Amino acid sequence: MILLDQNNQLYNNDLRAMIMAFYPGVKIVEDTGLSDDFDLRLLIRYEEAFTILTVCKHGHECDKPDDLQEVPELPAYKDKLLISTCGLRAKILADYRNKPEFRNVLKMASYRLLGQFADRRLPWGDLTGVRPTKIAMTKLLEHLAEQTDEAGMNGHDAEEHVDRTHEKQQEIHDRIVQYYRDIYDTSVQKAELATTVAENEHRLVKGIDLDNDYCLYVGIPFCPSRCLYCSFTSYPIGIYAEKAKTYIDTLCKELAYVAEQYKHKRLVAIYIGGGTPTSISHELLAVLLKQIQTVFRLQEPEVADGLVEFTVEAGRPDSITPEKLAVMKEYGVTRISINPQTMNDETLRTIGRAHNAAQVKEAFAMARQAGFDNINMDLIAGLPGEDLHAMKHTLEEIRALAPESLTVHSLAIKRAANLNQQMDDYKSTIHHDMDAMHTAAQETAQALGMEPYYLYRQKNIGGNLENVGYAKPGCECLYNILIMEEMTDIIAAGAGASTKLVYHAENRVERVENCKSVDDYISRFDEMLDRKRKAF
Repeated sequence: MILLDQNNQLYNNDLRAMIMAFYPGVKIVEDTGLSDDFDLRLLIRYEEAFTILTVCKHGHECDKPDDLQEVPELPAYKDKLLISTCGLRAKILADYRNKPEFRNVLKMASYRLLGQFADRRLPWGDLTGVRPTKIAMTKLLEHLAEQTDEAGMNGHDAEEHVDRTHEKQQEIHDRIVQYYRDIYDTSVQKAELATTVAENEHRLVKGIDLDNDYCLYVGIPFCPSRCLYCSFTSYPIGIYAEKAKTYIDTLCKELAYVAEQYKHKRLVAIYIGGGTPTSISHELLAVLLKQIQTVFRLQEPEVADGLVEFTVEAGRPDSITPEKLAVMKEYGVTRISINPQTMNDETLRTIGRAHNAAQVKEAFAMARQAGFDNINMDLIAGLPGEDLHAMKHTLEEIRALAPESLTVHSLAIKRAANLNQQMDDYKSTIHHDMDAMHTAAQETAQALGMEPYYLYRQKNIGGNLENVGYAKPGCECLYNILIMEEMTDIIAAGAGASTKLVYHAENRVERVENCKSVDDYISRFDEMLDRKRKAF
């Protein structure tokens, strides 16, 4: 248990995020009456002219004076931050009420103190939040604007000029990497990763009309079984098989409504996810895909030309059959995912996957035989019982299959997942070399000719690490970028689906949620449409 002892709540979320980065899943309390029952105490006292932070463990004084000095390797914080020689006490020389100036200094101070206490540094430094690449994208656009001003060009000409000048590209890249290092104390590797992802994202979305293009998400909340780490809305298809037809019929009605409302905009990407969409029968899958093709007019040349990709999350290898693959090809699916998560059979049993590594290879071969030439595979770094050696075995197997893209997730301990409820049984089997696993995955992706093109994080990821997507040129998933960066409307249909409406002029995003329960979605369908009707 960690005691967060503060005399002001203004930066409570920032401090909690930093604590969770070092100690994912730990209980954080703010009641000083529990001060006899904590492992670590983070004491913060805000004053107008300065703020004092101290960390200590149970039985030690938190306010013991110590020599304070500037940190040479943090030049961006000169005259703003002093840290004790033991690294457990800090002084911020700024008014805490000035949030834009104060927030970054506080995060760095708490990061350094917690890191000293935990005796480790984090690859992303003190950078928290879901989208660490947003900083690189902002900086990239700023540098492009500078080039525009300097060259006296319009934005398009300036971008072409920069594209032609490798030296200038590298200079911009290096400046952004150094910014991550100076402000957030990230590792070189993570700064390089974030900057490269931003550059690739920027290249991939150049042809997108942010105001008139949109994506469609279709949710199929059924799975063969529930995985240990899963927190998504998902129902066992064995129990819900009879209700699946009613669900698909209801979903088709919602899709018809969406198509009519958005017929004046261009559909650029379709993503069918879940759950596991291929857990339903091939007959029901055909009904769904035919409806999408019909109501969104995918056979019309004008519509087909605008659609960049059509993805189905085939997901579980044990749910893939030749019949389902044939149906997907018939109705224009261009990209599928076959997600082993690991290629170690013992781990697959532990996490509740009802398949083995051999079935992954069989499903992959079936997809190739069916004609799919854009296949993604998902992996999870840090699964219970797995170390770096186990991850390398998985990567060797994936390399032999040679998919077109690879998405590598860090294990996140989600509140609603069974893993969280049973954490006492598994915490001793979860290793802490996830960053080394990510490095190995990056090397495998590079060997397969892939580059990183999107990146995001989730709460409660150990080591404050990331999920990153790699792809061969031309095989990137545009939908992944657009939903993560919130660039266009994402219209979502189905139980548990969340629509995002983007208002660029007002810099805001509105969400329209559907009921999570399959039964509620069906029985309250009119309400689902009404929610969309009001939002549209």
